[in-house]
Amino acid sequence: MPEPKTSLSTTSPPPSSPHRLPSDPSLIRPQKLSPLPGANKAPPSTESLTIKVNDDLNGAVPGVLHLPHTSTNTQNPSSHSRTAAILLSGVGGGLVGPSSIYLGLATKLASLRDGIPALRLDYRYPARNKYCVADVHAAMNYLENTHSVTRFVLVGWSFGGAPVFTVGGSDPRVVGCATVASQTAETEG
Repeated sequence: MPEPKTSLSTTSPPPSSPHRLPSDPSLIRPQKLSPLPGANKAPPSTESLTIKVNDDLNGAVPGVLHLPHTSTNTQNPSSHSRTAAILLSGVGGGLVGPSSIYLGLATKLASLRDGIPALRLDYRYPARNKYCVADVHAAMNYLENTHSVTRFVLVGWSFGGAPVFTVGGSDPRVVGCATVASQTAETEG
């Protein structure tokens, strides 16, 4: 597989220190959301993660994983348990997305009756597609190895569309992509 091109903003080296998880608990778990009809009434569990990335810079990417409660249908487990959503922010990185939409979306996906795990993933070096693509691959590998997830839906806002398109076009584990106001410059796939 050819190495993906980098975004236009890679002419300068990445900052010396990558992004870290925020300390504000309201960015990890939403304060109060009304449940969707047919959703579990109890909020899903959330787990702050630091996922190891193996590339030329190494390091770790921060994220927050929203995990559903055990499926209510144990005789016929749904394929949803093998599918996860990964939510990617814009050029500035972060875990909540525009107007904190990813915080509510991840919680609601995981709260469905046949809940879908949702990972709000930051970037080690925002706006550098080469490293953001490596971050997404590391997150997918982590979810596959620790939670038996084999299929992924990638969601990207603005710059987040660049790694979504690049990974979605090259990794067969990606079964869906959604982008809003997306960057497509120098993407492949």
